Amino acid sequence: MFHSLKNVIWDRLRSQGLSSQVEAARVVEVFKEELAKRFGQSAVACLRRATLRGETLEVSLTSAALASELRMSEFAIIDQMRAKLNNKSYRLRIFA
Repeated sequence: MFHSLKNVIWDRLRSQGLSSQVEAARVVEVFKEELAKRFGQSAVACLRRATLRGETLEVSLTSAALASELRMSEFAIIDQMRAKLNNKSYRLRIFA
């Protein structure tokens, strides 16, 4: 019986206890892609910290104006992230 490489790697990461860290890194990278797509690369440079805590992605920005813009498009960003992350939804908490 053959197993896909994706499943083998994921099972190995899970057995080593690294699956949550890999998931967190993936969620942060998808968020950065969405941020760059909507607001440009300069917005990614304003990102101070992005941390996944459970089902909540906490985002800290250096620009209060960008944080406000991000809050206004929060639901659209969540929908785009859900589409890229196999329909898994995360909440956003945005800090300036």
